Amino acid sequence: MDEYATLIEEAGASRAGLRKLRDLTNPVVLEVLNYWYAQRGTRRMPTPSDIDPVAIARHMPHLMMLQVDHEPFNLTYRLIGEKVAHSHGINFKGQSVLAIDNQKPKLGSMLFELFKAVAELRRPVGVGGEMEFAGGGYMDFEAAYMPLSIDGERTDRIFTVTVYREVPVAERFKSEMSSI
Repeated sequence: MDEYATLIEEAGASRAGLRKLRDLTNPVVLEVLNYWYAQRGTRRMPTPSDIDPVAIARHMPHLMMLQVDHEPFNLTYRLIGEKVAHSHGINFKGQSVLAIDNQKPKLGSMLFELFKAVAELRRPVGVGGEMEFAGGGYMDFEAAYMPLSIDGERTDRIFTVTVYREVPVAERFKSEMSSI
């Protein structure tokens, strides 16, 4: 098992993973992703100032903004939507992504590697699946992580949209029972 697969397993995210952008289906995720594309235009990435909170105000509970620092590389939460904070059981605003490890071991490390990949790839990435969240219990989720750049080349922010849905116990166990 490779190092990242081990990290995913240790973070309790083995039923979650990358999704092709074309396979994303949640209307909120798709609307915000399409907004990112519209703001990008012909550039590789939009700038942070291209993101107008008024234009996407109804989706704010599902949004996050992360600051990307280089030399040394670090990721810091700058904005956390209410539904994101509720699902994780805490508002991480102002904290390093790695600080999540203090609440849910290895989850911050896994997210750090995922966000780092988004920053390096300089393109949106889709994510989804099911996992246990500290504040919301067992949930399924779908997300898009989108890079932003001040100079058009280096990722300076990562803009995310995530929609969570509680998975009722009966539904969860029905799914798990069908696999045995």
